[in-house]
Amino acid sequence: MEETIKRKPFDTRIHEIDFLRGLLMVLVVMDHIFNLLMSFNRDWAGGLTAIEAGNGLQPFLTIYQVAHFYWTNPARMVVRWICLAAFCFVSGISCAFSRNNWKRAGQMIGLWFFILVFSNVGQSLIDHYDLNFGIASARVDFNIIGVLAWSTLIYCFVQDKSWKALLIVALIGLAIHPICVVLSWTDWGKSPDTYAIPFWRPTYDLEAGYGPYRQADFMPLFPYLSFFFAGAIVSKFTYSVSKKSYFKKHEWERPICFLGRHSLIVYISHFLVLIGIFSLVGVFIK
Repeated sequence: MEETIKRKPFDTRIHEIDFLRGLLMVLVVMDHIFNLLMSFNRDWAGGLTAIEAGNGLQPFLTIYQVAHFYWTNPARMVVRWICLAAFCFVSGISCAFSRNNWKRAGQMIGLWFFILVFSNVGQSLIDHYDLNFGIASARVDFNIIGVLAWSTLIYCFVQDKSWKALLIVALIGLAIHPICVVLSWTDWGKSPDTYAIPFWRPTYDLEAGYGPYRQADFMPLFPYLSFFFAGAIVSKFTYSVSKKSYFKKHEWERPICFLGRHSLIVYISHFLVLIGIFSLVGVFIK
């Protein structure tokens, strides 16, 4: 009797896609760690007033300054845009050889809607009970999960078409982006009464007394939908046809590929875990 040999995911999946997605997740986690280092150490150092006066408590003041330098550095924004585009690109590649994109789109939209409701309810509780978790807002109406969810749904309608149809959708997404940017500059676009998610970041200004749409995380659908479709186009000529890897596999890739295979779970859970850790440390510091 022959024994069935079960092959592990690392041996059967296209490892370079998992590896790139996992590497991007490492950068995301690192980015959020710096964000929380900045937020929590600002309070631990004595608040912005003490920090600006140079009277912040050490070593929290130094940690805050390092994290703040990283978070406000223009190079970080450029790297962030590249990473977000790469994440959408890789997701587009994967979507092009998925067995059931309609199911995948439904699951993603359900997840996006859950995050939308959960984060809004969470923010309401934070406001009502005056809680402090080291973040300015818990509200997430539209972020990369929403972008990938709606991009996948739109892809479902053209997945059986030629690459030219995918290119048209990608070009339309690029064309809509500057329109959204211009509209966001107008008085209507800047108005706190204008709810333009998922097209551009909503206006908020807590000091001026308005800002109902302040977000903990945000990512517009345009132009990132175009990068998703760019990945789908590449896959039309490569992975969706050959169903194989194009790069040599190495054992040291396993941990990063593991993160890539479970990127959604890591993305959703890691920030809650980090907030819990920082909050627990804060109890001892105080």
